[in-house]
Amino acid sequence: MSSRRFHDFGAQLSLGRRWPRMSLVLVLLVGGATGLSACLDDSPDGPNPLGSDLPADSDLPADEVPQVDQVAAVAAAVDVRAAGCGPRVVFGTGTVIGGDLIITAAHVVAGTSEVEVIDTAAQRSAATVVMFDPDLDIAVLRPDTPIGAPVALRDARAEKDEAGIVVLPRLVDNLIETEVVDVRVLRPVNIQTTDIYLDREVERLGFEIDASIEPGNSGAMVHLPGGGVGIVWAKSNERADRAWAVNIPTAVSDSSAANSLSEPVDVGPCSN
Repeated sequence: MSSRRFHDFGAQLSLGRRWPRMSLVLVLLVGGATGLSACLDDSPDGPNPLGSDLPADSDLPADEVPQVDQVAAVAAAVDVRAAGCGPRVVFGTGTVIGGDLIITAAHVVAGTSEVEVIDTAAQRSAATVVMFDPDLDIAVLRPDTPIGAPVALRDARAEKDEAGIVVLPRLVDNLIETEVVDVRVLRPVNIQTTDIYLDREVERLGFEIDASIEPGNSGAMVHLPGGGVGIVWAKSNERADRAWAVNIPTAVSDSSAANSLSEPVDVGPCSN
């Protein structure tokens, strides 16, 4: 990944009451990302090694464990580029879902005036923001020309020790480089934080993951057996291979609700 500048972002986070607390620093993952401070449990029952094929408590043979559809996940991944917040182009990651929509992180497109999406076959299209939620840090884009192939979303939430992937495409010298990164769910979490503008306190329901996530990966979907379940929005700045994803909201996962997302919406001021 190319290096990018970071700015301080003083949001305060804590997990839901189920978890003991410990100070930790996070960074948002967009190009030009920002620092966060957070609280989380440092419990001893950590994840299985990422190379393991089975959850810790599974009695199933390896060939009977549900698998992630990696081909579908790669076909749905897009590189998101947004302009209009200063001289730099902001980079993020998105995923094609039903209705040819693309889901990403809100802080990737906040305050921007032009958005372009590029799929793993190097097809490009301008895109319009049709949903923008600064509380959940979720945005939905509608490309002018459909690209990629939609991936299935699953109804069930992420569970501890589930194994999956995130797909990270990036256009480099007119060629798409696509990285598939292993993910393991550490636990579901309710994160007390602020919106992307630090204006108000909010709660994000999601999950903590063990994965090698880097700046520019904001908006990547976590794919588990059965479909996509969450959107990556932050990583630890102090603990390697630690990141967080927010659950996909009903306004996006429900096909009838998602089909109504067609008109441009206000994307607020820049957040970076």
